[in-house]
Amino acid sequence: MAIIGVMGSGSSEWPELATPLGTWIAVHGFDLLTGAGRGVMLATARAFATAQPRTGRSIGIVPSETHPVFGFIPISGYPNPFIDLPILTPLPRKEAGAPDSALSRNYVNVLTSDVVIALPGSKGTLDEIRLATRFSKPLMCIGPRAAFEGAPEGTPIVSSLADVYAFIEAQTSGSG
Repeated sequence: MAIIGVMGSGSSEWPELATPLGTWIAVHGFDLLTGAGRGVMLATARAFATAQPRTGRSIGIVPSETHPVFGFIPISGYPNPFIDLPILTPLPRKEAGAPDSALSRNYVNVLTSDVVIALPGSKGTLDEIRLATRFSKPLMCIGPRAAFEGAPEGTPIVSSLADVYAFIEAQTSGSG
């Protein structure tokens, strides 16, 4: 079963994109991977979790903070309630001031996904787009072109969910 990684804003849900995308991923038998937070991650996971029929799992890569007894614990607010399989990583979220070379959970998000779909977001999303390009992961962005300013040259940016669905189907060639 292919894992579809959906990356995007941690604050804005972009429901006109995230909700139908999450539902489509669920009813087509794929697993969903997000960063387990709010915004696009929450909206996509909510749609995925409530879709019927659904055979896949909602996987969340959970950022953590150090804890004196448990070593690492999820950052407050993580994972969102629609994550079936939370994966705690000692890697942090991509912080706004962090250099591009800084390790973050974005590496896990991208490298675990078979296909990466990016919705509008901020620096963390742009970092995931760059990582998908760097590691030759199938990648497509959806939303206003201006929302992806700074993406690598040649990054596919579309405005139609139908284009995203066709892309996922082509990349997974029946593995969903």
